[in-house]
Amino acid sequence: MPQVKVENVIKRYPMGEKELTALRDINLEFEKGEFCGIIGPSGSGKTTLLNIIGSLDTPSEGSATVLGKKVEKLSPKESALLRRNHMGFIFQTYNLLPVYTAYENVEFPLLIMNMPEKERKKKVMDALEWLGLSDRANSRPAQLSGGEAQRVAIARAIVKQPELVLADEPTANLDAENSHNILERMVRLNKELKTTFIFATHDEKVIRYLRRKIHLVDGAVTKDEVVS
Repeated sequence: MPQVKVENVIKRYPMGEKELTALRDINLEFEKGEFCGIIGPSGSGKTTLLNIIGSLDTPSEGSATVLGKKVEKLSPKESALLRRNHMGFIFQTYNLLPVYTAYENVEFPLLIMNMPEKERKKKVMDALEWLGLSDRANSRPAQLSGGEAQRVAIARAIVKQPELVLADEPTANLDAENSHNILERMVRLNKELKTTFIFATHDEKVIRYLRRKIHLVDGAVTKDEVVS
């Protein structure tokens, strides 16, 4: 059974008296351990599709089944629990809490899960060490470089070892060297933890690493290719 199954998904948004169709009859399946990307130009529907997979939005028509749950049938509380317990999110703008240290930012998802302090501390330090950030644990976001801030965001996304990580343009604000380092770490996480990664991107730095590329143009899938 696939981890994610998107069936005949259409997404429309009202625009005045008209409607904008952001997604057009999308049919996709994602298996455990994939390292794949939804790629296409700005406005192609990448983020909309990623948001539906992440239960942050629902289809206008069709169905999205994520980790055995039909997204369109979940209550807001059920959606929040699905994200909290089983998913990690990485954003282009990092979305770190500025008054918290790197350690506290990474710890935050575990606090929400009411994880015991001893277990929490080990998981946070393991995640920071994995991303090469042990020495930055007590630094606040303003004291970090862009590459370090994004690595903290990745540590926060993977600290609970989720089944699914969704990344929306995670390297768009980074230079080539930082992007390479971060993507190498993501590939390692994918292989060692069997975590599924789904990217929404048009960044060539990311696209080179993908093992599956789903091309989206004007809200429709135009090509779905596996890369050896």
